[in-house]
Amino acid sequence: MLDRRTFVLGAAASAALASALPAHAAASAPASGATPDTATPDKTAGVFAAADGTPLLLTHRDDQWVLVDEGGSVRITTGLAGADLVDVTSDGTTFIAVGAVSGDPIATIWESTDGIAWHEVRRLHGVRSEFTAVGGGLALGSVVKHERASVVRIAARRTANGWTTVRVRGLEWTDGLSATAVAATADGWIVAAVDISGTVLHTSRDGVSWTTRPRLDDVAVRGLTAVDGRVHWVGNEIVDATPLAGVLDAGTTRPDVPADAKALGVAGTRSGWLTGGRLITAEATR
Repeated sequence: MLDRRTFVLGAAASAALASALPAHAAASAPASGATPDTATPDKTAGVFAAADGTPLLLTHRDDQWVLVDEGGSVRITTGLAGADLVDVTSDGTTFIAVGAVSGDPIATIWESTDGIAWHEVRRLHGVRSEFTAVGGGLALGSVVKHERASVVRIAARRTANGWTTVRVRGLEWTDGLSATAVAATADGWIVAAVDISGTVLHTSRDGVSWTTRPRLDDVAVRGLTAVDGRVHWVGNEIVDATPLAGVLDAGTTRPDVPADAKALGVAGTRSGWLTGGRLITAEATR
């Protein structure tokens, strides 16, 4: 069974990554600045779309964060030493990663213009916390206990002056749930959190006050995106981890990916999946 922690912190991806990146990556000529894979990745922050729409995986291996494309090319990043990343996204010009500073966690946000060189832009000093989802200029997370169970919701909005923390009302999740995905919609934002029986969903017009909407049972959502007024999602079935995709209030489909593929999120119009240690993508919006 896949529990919520598997999807929040990417442990599901870690299991699949145990087979490492494609063997041909080391044999093929790497792009400028790229490095062939020589070690097994141990965690992933998810996928995002490069400026040209290319899906990229931000993953951790050999004590460093690297970018991996579908061909297996690996590029070493800078500026993420000591980062425990959980989610990553792109707004078309800027790449944004969230998580916490390693050790006694402190919720932190990093940005990059090329996906390679990153710099810290916001840190919540003085409290044990982590951000677990980012999208549409909104980062969501929690103040956490020592076992990383969330106790108080936290949020930060991206404005012209940078990232600013905002109040959170209405995300009354129980059992220490944390956000697994968030996306901007025509009416504000939608956020997902995973419990033992499926996905809890909330919507907000201002990123502060949240309202419960019908949940999505039997699936752990890892990615959300809004297109033409419809909210598309990707994830895995709770019990047997079958890859699933769908549109809220409009049904579920089986994406064209292998049966063991683990959902990583959404990169532009593509969904990202991990199978056999490789990043693959499928159409996320139909």
